[in-house]
Amino acid sequence: MSHYFNPLHAPVPSEFHSKYTTLCHANPPLEPPFPTSFPPTFKRVPQTPPLLSSPRRSGSHVPIIFELIGAPSRGLGIPMRELVVRSGGALERMIVDASEPVGYLMSGPLGIRQVSLRILWPGYDHVYSSHSLELFSSGGPVTRGQLAVQIAFAFSDYVVKMTAHTPAPSASSWRLGSRSTGGIAFERLVLIALWNACDDHWMAEVFIDSR
Repeated sequence: MSHYFNPLHAPVPSEFHSKYTTLCHANPPLEPPFPTSFPPTFKRVPQTPPLLSSPRRSGSHVPIIFELIGAPSRGLGIPMRELVVRSGGALERMIVDASEPVGYLMSGPLGIRQVSLRILWPGYDHVYSSHSLELFSSGGPVTRGQLAVQIAFAFSDYVVKMTAHTPAPSASSWRLGSRSTGGIAFERLVLIALWNACDDHWMAEVFIDSR
């Protein structure tokens, strides 16, 4: 039987439901791991934040959380494969607060209009990778849904790029590539949140769904 993850009706047993409530969003932690409970098929991608070469120019921003409408438990994130194939209208019906303008929240007091998404996948530290995320469009600040799509496309490009590189021997289990070759495919990535590592550098909290 297929174990396809339906983004609108994800079948998660009650014993794996998150124990936190809506009050968590009132004062969420600024850095991962964020409080939640995942099914056993989910595995967190450990990413080490880049070292600061100078003191922060501004304080940390509250992370941007991504959740599915109708999911049986909070904090399960959004499969990235859904973000790159669905229309804007469909995403607004899928993502909690998809139309909320989060761009101005990320721009902060410095008025930054573009930030850097750092992807530091285990075993690929020797390959520098940075992707730009636009915080404003011609229509104003980007929305939560639009930001999620930008992140998903950045990871899609990253996976394609990294398949040409060999990961460090100590992290061979994190090799990126198609499932047919035993690698970790983009289709298995789940976006949980985007958090501020330092200044205009942000990182995504990502899990792998091994189903």
